[in-house]
Amino acid sequence: RGNDGSPSRGYVFREVAAAGCTASWASCLFNFTDVAKVRVQAAASTAMGQLPYTGFSQTVGRIVREEGFRGLCLPGIVASCLRDLSYSGLSIGMYPAMKSYLFGRGPEAGDIGLARKFATGVVTGALFSGIVNPTDLVKICVQADAGRLGASGILETGLKAGQRPLYSNSLHAFLVMGRSLGFQGLFRGCSATVARAALGRGAQLSSYDHTKHTLKLHAGMEEGVPLHMLGSFLSGLAFATASAPADIVKTRLMADTAGQYRGFAHCLVEIVREGGPKALFRGWTPSAARLAPHFTICGVLMEQLRRLVGVGYFAA
Repeated sequence: RGNDGSPSRGYVFREVAAAGCTASWASCLFNFTDVAKVRVQAAASTAMGQLPYTGFSQTVGRIVREEGFRGLCLPGIVASCLRDLSYSGLSIGMYPAMKSYLFGRGPEAGDIGLARKFATGVVTGALFSGIVNPTDLVKICVQADAGRLGASGILETGLKAGQRPLYSNSLHAFLVMGRSLGFQGLFRGCSATVARAALGRGAQLSSYDHTKHTLKLHAGMEEGVPLHMLGSFLSGLAFATASAPADIVKTRLMADTAGQYRGFAHCLVEIVREGGPKALFRGWTPSAARLAPHFTICGVLMEQLRRLVGVGYFAA
């Protein structure tokens, strides 16, 4: 660190690397929950008014029956890892430095309160999410395009059953979408991505930071696995809840290859018009089922990796 207590570039790089490496590993492990979430959120009503994917358990069971475990676990996994290695690394790893920059450096600054911590998370979440929007777009499009391929090359299951798949894998999707959409097209749904990241990361990082502070101050807990597990689990639920409305809008916009929605506001209004306000939380269960254990594992591993690379505990 510098003489004024500010983190050096090398110090911040190690913070970003620790967050990115653990987040990408956890994404591989829990990619199946993201696959299920996209099916639930992007599902369109059939002619009979029924939804093919209605909830987390039903969706997971149906995918396994129809497509096997590969169909549940692998779609979009490469794009998901690239996204978390970059976006999660930057938005989480830069949080301590951003908090110091915005609200004071060093121990003399004291605890800045939950609201300021939330504001810091909003800044890091919004700042870096737009940059990696293409990986988010590819991940969702590949997951929405997935299904069991028949002998004729037509999808027999999934959201696009009866159609030919557009992408064979994440890398192929990057190439196809880059050629067809152009550079600007890779940022489709960027406003929803930024909104989701700002709300979610603000809730996640502030709740994790403040939970650690509160439990150490009032419950006598010390830095260690129990404290990190509890704080991370609660932060996962906070992220899933705060980001839910923007999350379903992002999924709908990115999976919308037919041009059904004109933008963020139009998509939001249409979702509420079709299903009421509760429709904005459609997919919350698979999202929470992914994020709570994801952040629990990620948080514990990140804290240990931070110690290993010499940057200490997160926001301590």
